Amino acid sequence: MTKHRGKLWAFALMAVIGLAAGDARAASISMTIDLSGGPPILVDLFTVGGTATDYGTVNLALLNAALAARGSAYQFSALGGQSNFPGTSAQGQLSVSGGIQIVAGTGGDTFLKITETESGFTAPTGPTGTLMSSSTGNFTNQASGAGHTASSSFNTTDTPTYSVLSSGLTPNPQGGTGSAAVAPVASLYELNNVITFGLTPQAGLNVVDSFGVTATITAAVPEPASLVTMLMGIPFPLVVVGLLRRRALARN
Repeated sequence: MTKHRGKLWAFALMAVIGLAAGDARAASISMTIDLSGGPPILVDLFTVGGTATDYGTVNLALLNAALAARGSAYQFSALGGQSNFPGTSAQGQLSVSGGIQIVAGTGGDTFLKITETESGFTAPTGPTGTLMSSSTGNFTNQASGAGHTASSSFNTTDTPTYSVLSSGLTPNPQGGTGSAAVAPVASLYELNNVITFGLTPQAGLNVVDSFGVTATITAAVPEPASLVTMLMGIPFPLVVVGLLRRRALARN
């Protein structure tokens, strides 16, 4: 079995090299997959097309072959990422979504972590802000209590890791959130999403998680008076005193 997996892995790598040579990928969103052991899998190598706001098209056949060769129990039915790069005055946002499953009768490693990253966001900016992470999972044939965990980060600030778990074998949508305060929200920042799967095989059933994780950063906008004071470099009370004096002189 190990010998066949090695051949399959070699075939997948050769196919990826040919694919990358034929169509270079331009998207600035990046994804990696970690399994229980061995080096991370760079999903970018299996992806073509894409822009700074769309991850592009993942060759799922090659990616799934690589996962099988590494002994993973998982196969993807969809995988993609989007952002509003370089951000707006309202928010910066990065998301990853897709479908993952354990096919009936498949054994192997049931740990799989996706890390999505994009750098160079320029907006929003402000003295303080809030990072929000939200995740959904629509589970089918997954027993209660298993699913995935998720978190997001802004540069080196992480939200708490939270769980999104199935409530039963019947199809059921679930969700979760986490948040963290950020100060300051400065230009050229990085957003990350992390999702870690822990599905459990079910005899004779395909176990499915249709998932999504979104990182959203918002920034506080200084009040006009505070902004003027900050730009002038003068303490606010002195500004008020000066204005009152000018009004008094004008009256005289």
